Amino acid sequence: MRSENEQLREILRRTELVKERRGIRARLRASAAGVLACALLLCAVVASLPVLPAAQAGPGMQRYGSLLLFAPYMGYVVVGVLAFALGISVTLLCLFYRRLHEKDRVRDES
Repeated sequence: MRSENEQLREILRRTELVKERRGIRARLRASAAGVLACALLLCAVVASLPVLPAAQAGPGMQRYGSLLLFAPYMGYVVVGVLAFALGISVTLLCLFYRRLHEKDRVRDES
């Protein structure tokens, strides 16, 4: 039979564990939502890529040293940057998920 102090400590420990798991789940959901938003943005840009007009510099327009501003391949550059951002967000989500499972594994072993 446990004493009242031991029971109270166990209740507090379990409460902290539940709060920690809820926080982890909330962060995981937020990370997954960020990855999904980035993926949807990338898909939207890729889908609109053929529709993007190639801006042509008129006779009176000055370029001011901008190589990509009036280039027809600017859409591909945007897609590349967005794909890079998506890759970073997926990598961070995977690292977070891996750390989560390592903590659970260590907690289960002890």
